[in-house]
This record gives sequence, structure tokens and C-alpha cells, in this order.
Amino acid sequence: MPERERTHVSSGTWAQEPSPEDVRLQLEGRVETVEVARARYAALESLLSGRWWKRRLRKQPEAIQAVLRHESELDEALSRIQRRAQADHWPETLPVLTAVREVLGLRGRLEVLVRKRLGGGLSRNSGAPGLTEGLAQLEAFVLQPVPLELASGEVRLLEGRLREVGLSRRIHVVTALAVITNGLVGGDPSPKALVVPLIAYLVYGWLHRGRYWLTSERLVWMPKDGEPVQIPLRSIRELGLRSPFGYGVRVVGERETLTLAVDEPKQLQDLLLALEMHRKPPLLGSVGAERLANVVCYPATLESGSSRKGLVVLRPGYVAFLPMDRPEAVRRAIMGKEYSPPLNGPAFGLPSIIEHLRHLRSEAEFDACVERAVADAEGERWNPRDVLRYEAHVPSRKRLHLQTSDGPSKSLIGKVDRNQQEMAEHILANWPKP
Repeated sequence: MPERERTHVSSGTWAQEPSPEDVRLQLEGRVETVEVARARYAALESLLSGRWWKRRLRKQPEAIQAVLRHESELDEALSRIQRRAQADHWPETLPVLTAVREVLGLRGRLEVLVRKRLGGGLSRNSGAPGLTEGLAQLEAFVLQPVPLELASGEVRLLEGRLREVGLSRRIHVVTALAVITNGLVGGDPSPKALVVPLIAYLVYGWLHRGRYWLTSERLVWMPKDGEPVQIPLRSIRELGLRSPFGYGVRVVGERETLTLAVDEPKQLQDLLLALEMHRKPPLLGSVGAERLANVVCYPATLESGSSRKGLVVLRPGYVAFLPMDRPEAVRRAIMGKEYSPPLNGPAFGLPSIIEHLRHLRSEAEFDACVERAVADAEGERWNPRDVLRYEAHVPSRKRLHLQTSDGPSKSLIGKVDRNQQEMAEHILANWPKP
């Protein structure tokens, strides 16, 4: 009897290991299905691994579709092979079973890698997608280009140019590193030793400049060299804003993490505050194309036996006073109990918060936010009929004195900016006379 000839001993059992050729004939092309799938999985795993995985995937977009098209065929082949192996008691050393184990291992690694690319930290227990669903999501996420034009109803809030690090910081950092390195190796920390690292770092920083714009729906980053990246505001995680080393902003979304360096403190403050306020209600999904016009904000002092400095919000239906010494209460009332740590500083003050609220479409929602802030910060809110008098003959840009007639006398004394003077006087002129 030939060495590889099969001898049937009992039902479902072979005295000798079946030959690979016999197995291929019995499985009618399913071995080839497994082998081709193994090659497809390995190729896709290679594309998704490493730093530049998105760029590689965009160059070979058919890699995902090649896997998706044949998943049901592969599932059928694997099921048939495993049933036949169990029924006939095939030994684990058979090449076809080795191939099956390799394919299942590749599929498991690929599933984990896809989940990582989709959002990092997801697991099967948290309801993460399987391979087919995950690849479909990844295809939509990576292969669809980032739209650079605004969608219908989308409003542009901020835009500007950013660099990786400010020039002065680059010079200081590189100089210090070069001097320390030369000192450690016994070299000469002369100016000549700084030229090469300084030039290299400046060129790197120049290549990593770019533009950003923040809309009512997303943050978009367009680097000088590379592809645009966007983070939908709805996807920014709770406490997902950071300010690394106090000169940049790090935004953590469900699928993207973006770190930008901002040279100017005012630009950094504006960007951080806008991101925090527009990524959640009441502003999320409720931004209008034009800011509310009949709103005037100005600094003032409340005199009521003692003096308190604060911000006045003047509206056709009321005047509200928010004390400057309770910024945390105002922020909590408007932005919720949890907001990102960088916004704890005094630079993120009340005027900027109110200015962002003016993007609301609804005047009623704006007034509700101010009312909550007044209550939480222990401020003041007067109706027009509560105001005993104001000095209409004095321009509001020089002095605006409002005095209440309800209970003990209280006064709000401040000055309106020149560009708000006309609106302030228009609002006051239309108040009902006491």
C-alpha cells in the first residue's frame, strides 16, 4: 500500500493522515479560499500598521473592499473545513488546519487594529464593531476626503495660522539641548555647534505650519505638508481639551487626536474657549449665521452699600450684573459642571463667554443662560420698570448710571465701548419709562 494511501478503519476515522491533495479535492476550492484570505489579511494588516497608515491606505483603497467582498465566502469555507476536520478526526498537523489557525489569528489581530484605528481603547465588551462593520466604518472615515467647504447651516467661528512652536521657543530649546549635548560628550559648546540642529529644527517647524478653522460643527486642520484633518465637535471627549506646556491645544476626539501649538496667548485662549463652549449644549447645534444684535456687554460697578465689579448684560427686557469675583459659578451655569482644565484660568473671563453665547439662534435660550448665571453667581437682574433712572443726557460711552427703584437703592455705574454706544442708547430709549 503506498505510504500516503488512506485506509478507512471505522466511520469518520482514517488510519493514515490524508494527503494535502486529497484534502483539497474533498473541500472543493475552500483551501484556496483560506489561502487567498490569509494573503489579503496580511496585506491589510501591513497597511494599517505604523505611523503613516492613513496615507498608505488611501493609496490602496481597494485593500478594504477586497476583504469585505470575500468575508462571507471565507466564513463558509472556515465552517466547512472545521466541520469536516472534526467529523473525520483530522490531525492538527494538516497544512489546511495550520492555514485556518493562521487566518483566524490574522483576523483577530486585524480586528483589534481596526478598533484601535477607529477610536483607540475600544473592546468587544464595550460594544466595539466586529471586523466587517469596523472595516466599513474605517473606509468611510479614512477614504472619504475632508470637506473644506462649509455645509448648509455650518458657521465659521474662528480661523488662523498656527506653527508647531514659536520661533523664540525653538531657538531657546535647541540652544539648550545643543549646549547640554556637547557638554556631555566633551565637545565645544560654541555657536558653530548650534547651526545644524537649529537649522534642522527651524525647517521642521516651517514644514509643520498650517491653517485651522473652527466651525459650529468641527475643527479642521490643514497642514502645509500633508492631508487635512477634522475633528467633529460632537466627538470631543469629556475633558478632551488640554494645553500642553501652556502654549498649545490638544484636542482628543473619538477617532482623531490633534495637537496644535499656538504662539499668541490671546489666540490660544480664544481657541480653547470656543472649542469648549461649542462642543456641548446650549451652543452645539444651535448656532446662527449672525450673532444676536440687541445685546450690550460692558464692565461696571454695583454699588449697594459695598462695591462689586462685574459685567453688565444689557437687553431690551432686562439688565443683568455678573460679578467678576464669581467666574467659576458663571462658567458652571453656562458650560456645565465639567469643563476642561485649561479653562479654569482668569483669562477665560465673562466677556468672552457672553460673546460666544451671542452665537445662539434663540434669544430665549440666550436669556435663559444669563438668568442661570445670575442665579448661580449671586448677581443682579433688573427689569426695565425696576430702574428708577438713568442719565440719558450723558453719552453711555462716558458714563452709564442705572439705579434701581425696588427696595434699597442699588446702582450700576460703568461705560460702554464706543462701538456699542448706539445699541445701548437704542435699548434704553425703548425701555418703558418708570
